[in-house]
Amino acid sequence: MPIKLQYLGIRYLAEPARLILNYANEPFEDCRYNQENWEPIKASSPYNTVPILTVDGEQIAQSMAIYHYLARRFGLAGKGEIEIAKVEAIGEYFREMMNKILPYLLFLIGKNPGGTKVVLVKTVKLLLKKIRSHIKHYVTKLKKFIQI
Repeated sequence: MPIKLQYLGIRYLAEPARLILNYANEPFEDCRYNQENWEPIKASSPYNTVPILTVDGEQIAQSMAIYHYLARRFGLAGKGEIEIAKVEAIGEYFREMMNKILPYLLFLIGKNPGGTKVVLVKTVKLLLKKIRSHIKHYVTKLKKFIQI
């Protein structure tokens, strides 16, 4: 039975799962919903959230659980306790970065009740400042990690 990945019509939390599946050359059904067609599906999802990964009829919910499952399935979770911890640390770093951009994404989809142009500009400026100051550092660390 094929793998099915369900998420909204944006990259955000489903993109790492898509990247892993594509890296592994694993065919999968990529179901992307808009706000209107997601609402009826929401009630049948395990935690009323997405992403949802369905494998052999079993649903796996919550993005980090999905990433961990796929990483183990396709041999990307690391070998040995230290390497596994380092792989998980990269995943946690990704989660933290995604949490930081959440106000911007909520504004874009109209779900940020206080969302104004001022909030958007402040958020983008803050993100750019953080990205500029950290990107070189983290790219260096990721390159070093990949060479394990």
